Amino acid sequence: MPDDPAKIDTCTKPGVVALTFDDGPGMYNDQLLALLAKKNVKATFFVLGSMIAANAQQAGALKKILAGGHQLASHTYSHGNLDAMTEDAMKLEISKTSDIMFQNAGVRPAYMRAPEGRCGAVCTKVMEGLGLVISHWNVDTNDWRFTSLAPAAAADKSMEEINKVIIQDSNPATDSFILLEHEIHKFSVDLVAERVIDAVTAKGYKFVTMEECVGKPSYLTGSVVPPVVPPTTNTTGPVVPPTTSGVPSGSATTGGPQKTSTAPVVPSITTGNKGANSAGLVRAGAWAMGVAAAVGFAML
Repeated sequence: MPDDPAKIDTCTKPGVVALTFDDGPGMYNDQLLALLAKKNVKATFFVLGSMIAANAQQAGALKKILAGGHQLASHTYSHGNLDAMTEDAMKLEISKTSDIMFQNAGVRPAYMRAPEGRCGAVCTKVMEGLGLVISHWNVDTNDWRFTSLAPAAAADKSMEEINKVIIQDSNPATDSFILLEHEIHKFSVDLVAERVIDAVTAKGYKFVTMEECVGKPSYLTGSVVPPVVPPTTNTTGPVVPPTTSGVPSGSATTGGPQKTSTAPVVPSITTGNKGANSAGLVRAGAWAMGVAAAVGFAML
């Protein structure tokens, strides 16, 4: 992980830990959200556009994440190596994910995490140009490395870096962490998440979202962020967000008072709206053709 001030890997204040989950929303998302609610912990979910597109259940998870008071962020569309892509291909990875998140949850994320943390000089320039916060981490469960082990052994291995870096060697009075975990591994949701939460809380840290960790807004202009509602409240009634310049309308969000983000906007590349000019469509087609080879290798 590069030591680059453009890539956020710690919080702006001590005593906090941003718990982050990559690669979802996956099949264990409901279970994970139930655990976070039980522990009264807010987390940040770096989601893949391709996972959202995979089926309706995964698309529906976005609203559940927001309803629980958690933050949504981008992990690109295909989980490809951004450093191996053209600038237009990088932009398309972000735009496609932003579009599908807006369509299903009414938000466009202001935070992104590059797959495997691969975001060199060109990638950094592109992401900063889009107004995005490049989100790294400074402590890792490494859970993806242990999927071949029995669940209990995999959980023990996943706790090693947490125990060393946070539990043994840190001080809440001076330190803060962005902690990386994955929600697509069953043992990580079943066993690791609760152990992490209990150990870090016992050490004296408070869990926060990336917005609270960094101090920059979670979402871009045009996002309509639903209120946090109690689990017993019926939130099925859709509310169509207003059209904002440069942002398509028509996504449903939960009901109630709405907060509109004031952060910079990333224009949609894949507009698909009535009134989209022909130049925009030509650019979208050119970008799509230019990245077919780069993003075709799919998720790592």
